Amino acid sequence: MISVNDNNDLKKGVKYLKTAAKKGNVKAIIFLGELYSDDFPDAYIKDNKEKIAALRSIVSANIKKRESYFNELIKNQSFFDRKYSKTQYNLGVLYKAGILKSEDKEEAYKKWLMISADNGNPLAIYQTGIFFNNKGKYMEALKWFTKAFDSSREPASAIMIGDYYFYGKGVARDYQRSIDWYHQALRAPALPDASLWIKNREELTEWATQRLNIAEKKVRSKMSKQVVIVKYRIIGGLNSFSIFTADLKGNLIGTVKKQDGYIRARSNIMIKSVSISKSAKVDSMSEGLHWVLTTYAKNKYGADKDFNFVITK
Repeated sequence: MISVNDNNDLKKGVKYLKTAAKKGNVKAIIFLGELYSDDFPDAYIKDNKEKIAALRSIVSANIKKRESYFNELIKNQSFFDRKYSKTQYNLGVLYKAGILKSEDKEEAYKKWLMISADNGNPLAIYQTGIFFNNKGKYMEALKWFTKAFDSSREPASAIMIGDYYFYGKGVARDYQRSIDWYHQALRAPALPDASLWIKNREELTEWATQRLNIAEKKVRSKMSKQVVIVKYRIIGGLNSFSIFTADLKGNLIGTVKKQDGYIRARSNIMIKSVSISKSAKVDSMSEGLHWVLTTYAKNKYGADKDFNFVITK
């Protein structure tokens, strides 16, 4: 009835939808929740856009009714089925945007994102990887990016995995493996739902191509560079440690410490070059370790060398 451009039929259609919602029909509850919403975040995937537009002449947005229907949806056990994974993802987006209220909107976003991801939604799987990446939990993020690519051949996930190997985030830096993943991104078809966060495929191809060219230059440069082995040792714990040279004297070359919600890496050597900083704010303890070692090695052996860092007892 709501497909017919007649006010009487439109009103009857809404009435039947409300009856269906009262009986627990999940699709009806979703439709009505969207019908009473006045706006949606860009990341929200709309299914009923045209039908809702047709009803706007007789039904206005209503915040209380919107919240009522979405709260009813959350209580409905049938809604947790994998066939509603897209709407589960949408629910997380609404919490993240603050459109649906929660004591902790980030936690609510994470909850519904992971429910959707566990139910196989490719965009939710990818965004779960982004969530953990932004938290600096790179190994967990890598697991989700790999799952996203394996399940849907989503090119954005391949680019992220390539970046992990390029920068050494949670894994050993490996330019050749990053090249392999950038090639995967260029070969993979972008699924319509999974790539909604990207404006178009041309932009995605450009990103992968740019990264591929840089990684290939790194490989060519590395082949011509002298490799210097730098041995080191660590004293400390998970949240704070000091890095020493591996010789008998064991000179302190730097520290990495997590404090007040951020991680700071500091160099303890006399810096020769004005272009090298004495400290840096980093995203993870491993990144801080790599920064201290790289700063020490470049300062001692020169920036034109390639370094292989080896930990010793």
